[in-house]
Amino acid sequence: MKKGFKYIAVASAFLSAPYVMAEVTISGTVDQSYERFITKTNPTNAALGPYSSSVNGSENVNRIASTLANYNSLSFKGNEDVGSGLKATFEISIKNTGPDNADVVVANYLSHVGLEGGFGKLKIGSQWRPLFSAVAAIDPTQLASTPGFVGAGKNGTGLSGLAPDPNPNSLTYNFPNVVPGLFIQAQKGLGEAATAATAGQGDNHGLYLIFTDGQTFYAAYAMHSQKMTARSFLAASATGTNGLGTAVILPAAVAGADLTLPQLTVAGLNGLDHRLYTATGGETRDSQGFAGSYNFGPAKLVLGTVTEDVAGTQAKLSMNAWGVKVPASENVDLGFLSTKANHTRSTGTQFSLSGYKMLATYGLSKRTKAYFARGTQKLDGGTTAGNEFSSTITSVGLNHGF
Repeated sequence: MKKGFKYIAVASAFLSAPYVMAEVTISGTVDQSYERFITKTNPTNAALGPYSSSVNGSENVNRIASTLANYNSLSFKGNEDVGSGLKATFEISIKNTGPDNADVVVANYLSHVGLEGGFGKLKIGSQWRPLFSAVAAIDPTQLASTPGFVGAGKNGTGLSGLAPDPNPNSLTYNFPNVVPGLFIQAQKGLGEAATAATAGQGDNHGLYLIFTDGQTFYAAYAMHSQKMTARSFLAASATGTNGLGTAVILPAAVAGADLTLPQLTVAGLNGLDHRLYTATGGETRDSQGFAGSYNFGPAKLVLGTVTEDVAGTQAKLSMNAWGVKVPASENVDLGFLSTKANHTRSTGTQFSLSGYKMLATYGLSKRTKAYFARGTQKLDGGTTAGNEFSSTITSVGLNHGF
């Protein structure tokens, strides 16, 4: 648990209302590792002709990256007593972007304001989707952008509710905790226009129900429903390919010249065709998931499953996960997650991806730890030339939270 520095402004003679108090917590993460990234895709591609070598075949990249935290961040959280049993709350977080956004130095991340009181909590801004909050919470590794969680991906790939990026235009309501241990959250998200990096997203909504004692057991149900914009797609996760960059320079006459490398991957222009369904606009993609964990003492076991489909079509993605977290000693923690995702395209053809992630951390101090991480995913049965897809990241690094 991160502990930040707290600055408290207490009511003084200059404040007419004696209950006014503002509190701000500053926290952050600095994470750097030596990372080796290996991807294997279709070694030849007729559509790209002589330019196929720029996006196909095996690539080995050595780099410095934020493997464990995915980015370095700085966060400001605060609340103020506004009277009548109400508190105003806010959070704003900025991050240096990962290797998949190499053209951007820093970016806004979580950013929301709200009110809380006896009625519950209401927040507006950029926030986590309920499905992500409920299901991704079980991951014993918390390696958000490392290959291995085959149902979750960036740039529009994978399960929409499991995207490891906040919902940018959202209104979130947390119900009052009437039953001890029961937490309910509902969210409404507004659509956004397409950009160079994404096909955009339509209006969406989500919900989670979590029941936990905070120590031994955790059980969650969550759902996410999203309208699809024209030319957006339901696609298998391409996590791992994102790290090779967001721009590919190809002549305009070449197919895929206007696509980023992750988009080329989804389109099948550098390996497996990840697309399950391409929207004409207005279709609905619906997902629901279940997650749970139980702490036996020597180890914590986690299980999860999420299914997403496009209503009225055969397109479907089903992901199952299991994992374990082991506190090996006072300073050493071990985490492992295994996942498998079965995919059905709108044409009825099928394929599956499988992967795993592992993390070992050694606590050097209360806030600093060294770690070893590895994640890999692959196309099941994809061993022949022209039907090959896999990605692996291995890293050693240091993480400091303040």
